[in-house]
Amino acid sequence: MDYRVIYTQRALNDYDEILTYIALDDSTAASRFGESLLDHTALLAQFPRLGSKIGDNLRGLTHSPVIVYYVVHDERRVVEIVHIRHASRDVPSF
Repeated sequence: MDYRVIYTQRALNDYDEILTYIALDDSTAASRFGESLLDHTALLAQFPRLGSKIGDNLRGLTHSPVIVYYVVHDERRVVEIVHIRHASRDVPSF
């Protein structure tokens, strides 16, 4: 049975900011990147430990040039996307 992938409001805001920034130069590229990012994170439903372990509960899935930070909740079979951030930036504190 697959896990359910959910996004926090913070992650959705991050996603919107990233795509808005890309769209300033190329709206088609922004659309393509946004779709590929969502497709990549959808893999977490079947492979919740696909990303690298960053902390006790935090994992990171790289989708260049961003890292998708997430937490796996095994008891609820949920992958919670908590933050999406450019890979050149420091790991956020939660």
